[in-house]
Amino acid sequence: MENKEVVTVTPRSARRRFSAQFKRELVEQALRPDVSLAALAQANGINVNQLSRWRRLHLQDQTPVALVPVRLTQALPTATPTPVTTAVEIGEIEWHHGDTRLVVRGSVDATVLRAIISQTLAAASST
Repeated sequence: MENKEVVTVTPRSARRRFSAQFKRELVEQALRPDVSLAALAQANGINVNQLSRWRRLHLQDQTPVALVPVRLTQALPTATPTPVTTAVEIGEIEWHHGDTRLVVRGSVDATVLRAIISQTLAAASST
């Protein structure tokens, strides 16, 4: 009988994990103006993009949030818009459609006139 050695191989994680302390130390070095990010990343065996990302995240966390003081007051009443008048003060309108004759004298409201004409046309087309 042969003796066979059984070796269990555990798959290595494709993603490396770095401690917060390691990241913090590299970011502190990367923030110095005389340090090359590429050289620092290469010296520590990481990708320069990873170091850049850590640095960017660190800078975002350090950005102070500016709060502006706000004083609440009661809302001001909104002004009611003045309606636009489309009436003609003086005049006469005469309109003919088939056997129908419409005469409007004096002040003419465009909305009312439009309604009368559309009703007249609708009645004429239904006959």
